[in-house]
Amino acid sequence: MARTFRFPRPRPRGLLGRRFEGDEQLVLGGGAAASLLVLGVIPNVPLKVAMFVSILAASAGAVLFPYRGRTYLRWWEIRRSYRKLLGNGALLYRSKAPLAGRTMAGKPVAIDAPAGVPQLMEWFRARTAYGDVAVLLQPTEGLFTAVIEVEGQKNFGGLDEADQDALIGAWETLLRQTADAGGRISRLQWLARIVPVDPNAHARDAQARRDRTAPGWLHDSYEQLLQRVAISAEDRRLFLVIGIRYSQDLVAEALKYNSLFEGYGTVLGKEIESFIRTLGTAQLRWIRSLDEAALASFLHHCYAPDHWLSDMRGMDRATCWPAEMDAREEKLMISRGWETSQPWLHATAWIKQFPILPVGLNFLAPVLLYVPDVICTVAVTMDLVPTDRAMQDAIADATNELGQADTQPGKITDPRERREQRAATSTMEEIATGAAGIRLTGWVTVSAQDRDSLEQNKGTIRAAATKSQLALEWCDLEQHRAFANTLPLACGLLGS
Repeated sequence: MARTFRFPRPRPRGLLGRRFEGDEQLVLGGGAAASLLVLGVIPNVPLKVAMFVSILAASAGAVLFPYRGRTYLRWWEIRRSYRKLLGNGALLYRSKAPLAGRTMAGKPVAIDAPAGVPQLMEWFRARTAYGDVAVLLQPTEGLFTAVIEVEGQKNFGGLDEADQDALIGAWETLLRQTADAGGRISRLQWLARIVPVDPNAHARDAQARRDRTAPGWLHDSYEQLLQRVAISAEDRRLFLVIGIRYSQDLVAEALKYNSLFEGYGTVLGKEIESFIRTLGTAQLRWIRSLDEAALASFLHHCYAPDHWLSDMRGMDRATCWPAEMDAREEKLMISRGWETSQPWLHATAWIKQFPILPVGLNFLAPVLLYVPDVICTVAVTMDLVPTDRAMQDAIADATNELGQADTQPGKITDPRERREQRAATSTMEEIATGAAGIRLTGWVTVSAQDRDSLEQNKGTIRAAATKSQLALEWCDLEQHRAFANTLPLACGLLGS
């Protein structure tokens, strides 16, 4: 039987009851209390009734009535944060890299990051048997992150269902082993970077370099070779971000070395090296570890795709950020790299709902494979949950589903409720039979050099997401923060 995926329907989790979130319950409760207070304070009866109805209607409207795709309550904090950043100028960024200079030891000086990116990050190097890897300490997130580039040992799309199912099972085994092994790795982030390339560039280059004095048979032989070479129209790169939580025992072990950062590099290097060695369990092949120059080039490439990802000349912790960034517009973010004055426009969407209907193994193929001529990044961030805790959460979710079901005598049960109950029960069964426990979230960023192309690309991604049974929500008024969730920083998910 072919494996299918099905994700639970998003459920509110308030302090009292399960129909509303905690802040929604607070607004409704506050509105009810204020309206009752009005009844006792105001002596005029018509005014008393008018105020009572107005307060109740305002509180209910803020929580229940849709407003630009959300509710007013959902927009309130977003608008407040946006106006605050707009007022203090944080949404307009200009890099200080040309003025930062270097230390006497020749090391670059880290500069402030743009808005949305975790601030006060520290860069250091970890040594592994697979080469040096740059590790970022994010104090605001309490997280260490490192990035490696990987690829599948087999072409997933070309396998039959049994082999595809085996590969998925191998990845679940790796996740479960990583979560239950008692190691320090607690978060993983997949980054799929898709950049269109010119499929005719190779032929034009061969034509320009052709030796006119070469024999005819050699020309014919090379023409035949060009016809046999498959040239992809997109450059697809797959990266895996490894996240390790900051903890007191990690610091205590690092203090055993000459310096704290040397200790961090040694301890975390062992964790990263051990994880890379287990990639074969999931049928993944290690390509390279991103050192400081490679990671800086990747970060800069995300802000300015005309900077090629593998161009590491002059890239370090100072030049990794864009030359300029403007996040003052509500629906997009503008950034410019060092190589050109042409700005790039970016828009990021949150995957607010994964498929709640059964989907096949390749349900993400429309987003990852069938988006021609679109520069985009698809990020999925996962917190690894030990099996025991995952089972407890699954039991709680199943209990929640059963408790919310409307089972009044004489009333037909909603078939959607029955489906959600079966899904919750099947999740418990899957975890019991060895499935990995994770919490995940997804983000998609599209980039273009003009507004019309950006709108077209957003439409293409939206259509592809619909085919994948994904629900997207464009992160208006917080594009700067949402964009950072598609950077190799393992952001976008609250710590547990």
